[in-house]
Amino acid sequence: MDQFHDRQHVRLRSRVLGTYLHADHDGERVSLSRRRDSLNAAWVVHIHQRGDGPYLLLHSAAYGRYLGTTFKPAALGHHGCRTEQRDYNDEPDLMAVMWKASEAGFDNVVLLRNVAGRYLRANGRYLPWNTGVTVDNIGNISAMMYWTVEDIPDREGPPGLPGPIHVSSP
Repeated sequence: MDQFHDRQHVRLRSRVLGTYLHADHDGERVSLSRRRDSLNAAWVVHIHQRGDGPYLLLHSAAYGRYLGTTFKPAALGHHGCRTEQRDYNDEPDLMAVMWKASEAGFDNVVLLRNVAGRYLRANGRYLPWNTGVTVDNIGNISAMMYWTVEDIPDREGPPGLPGPIHVSSP
C-alpha cells in the first residue's frame, strides 16, 4: 500500500492492456478506456483505518462515487462479478468499496483485493471490444489483475481562467 496516500489523485492502468480504469458517464458502470486525460480516469484515494489494518477507498473524481464490487455475475465474455461506482451510507455498503493493495513485484504495480478476497480484473485481452472491469476469485490470479499506479501531481496555483468574452455588436 506504499503507492497510495490519503487524498492522492491516481490513475490505474492495466499493465497488460495499457488502458485506464474509467468511471462511465452513467455514474454506475466502470470500464477501461485509452483516455488518460479524462477526469473519468482520475480516482482520489481515501485511507480507511480499521482494526484489521488500513483499506483503500477509490473515489471517482468525475462522479463522486466509489469503486465497488457486487455479487452480480459479470456480462457475457467477462470473468467474475461486476464492479460499479457505489455510494455508501452504512457498514454493509462500506465493505463493498474497501480494497487492499499488494505489490505485484514490478515498479508501481499492484493487485487490488476487496474485502471478500476477489481481485480487480481488466477484461478484453483477446476481445478488444470487451472493456469491462470485474472482480475475480483469489484462485484465478492472472496478469489481467496487475494495475500500474500513476500519480496525478497537484497543479501549482489556481486553474487558469478563460480570457475576456468578446461580443460583437449587431
